[in-house]
Amino acid sequence: MPYLKIDVIVGLLAILTAVSCASAPVKWFKPGTSQATFSRDKADCEEALFSTGTTQRTKEVYSLEGCLEAKGYTAIPLSSQ
Repeated sequence: MPYLKIDVIVGLLAILTAVSCASAPVKWFKPGTSQATFSRDKADCEEALFSTGTTQRTKEVYSLEGCLEAKGYTAIPLSSQ
């Protein structure tokens, strides 16, 4: 059983690495939203990402970016500012 926990941790780290390396740095924008609200929304999305598991299908369907976009945020590349 201890190996299962290690596998889950390694899987989650792989997802986080892929998500963080796969895209250029962006700033998330949603009109009328405070930094505190964004931080809470982002934390909710990250928690949902952790709870989805590590199957290949899950990785294809769910992403932090997709969750934030579903909440109404727009990604603005930092290079365009």
